[in-house]
Amino acid sequence: MANLYRDPRSTITTHHDTYLYISPSKFTGSLHGKVILLTGAGRGIGRASALAFAAAGANVACISRTHSDTLSLVQEISQKGHPRAIAISADVMDADAPARVVEEVQGELGSIDVLINNAGISRISDVEHENGMGPAMEVVEVVSVLATISLPYFSAYSAAKAALIRSTHIMDLELRRHDIYSYAVHPCMSRDTTLGKGALNLEAHEKVEGIKKFMEEFVPSMTDTVQLPADTFVALVADPDAKYMSGKYIDSTQDLGMVLEEAKKGPESRIEREGLYVLKADTL
Repeated sequence: MANLYRDPRSTITTHHDTYLYISPSKFTGSLHGKVILLTGAGRGIGRASALAFAAAGANVACISRTHSDTLSLVQEISQKGHPRAIAISADVMDADAPARVVEEVQGELGSIDVLINNAGISRISDVEHENGMGPAMEVVEVVSVLATISLPYFSAYSAAKAALIRSTHIMDLELRRHDIYSYAVHPCMSRDTTLGKGALNLEAHEKVEGIKKFMEEFVPSMTDTVQLPADTFVALVADPDAKYMSGKYIDSTQDLGMVLEEAKKGPESRIEREGLYVLKADTL
């Protein structure tokens, strides 16, 4: 199953865990004074990311539906001696939540520099069984490699993530001239998240033979650690070279140093000449 979402033509080294180029020690203190708004912060990738940003010197607003999770996270950040973190209970599905959260964060920590849009859920089923935050910030949209390939049973999830990748491309066209940079990042394939909690339609799983077989192959492919995307998010915000990939799709499992080295070549890079890391429909 892993080969289905790894491009066999790629020459970029892939990783399943954090590595030297994105090592937290490289960015210690580099985000001092920055304010990070991180949704889905309570568990998994979000929690690891909050700790990574705090270690880099940032003040972190930890947003989650489960307040007890973010309270324990804030306590852990404080015990490690990192800069300030606050816990805010909010559901990103609530239309009133964004304005309330932004106002509270700005009141507590000051102007928001970075949004890590990490909160999300997955859904695994066949079709038959399915019945503004302000722009003055750097934005990391957490998407999925499943938006770039065609796998069955992920129609809603893949479509939503594809839309998010496309909106990131367009947002960059509109906002980069204001020095606002954005990235659509596939985090990893990990079992250490709550993304899949409630995702599987149990009725469909029992009735559709194809879903059972699919899950038997899919689950073993989830071998990445949550530290991999956490450190990648920090690197994208802290490394000035990351701006060369603004508006692009980024796969955390690909070696970021190798990707940025190519991106720095500008219009002459393979990335620009061949239209890589952009979601598109090729035609004759």
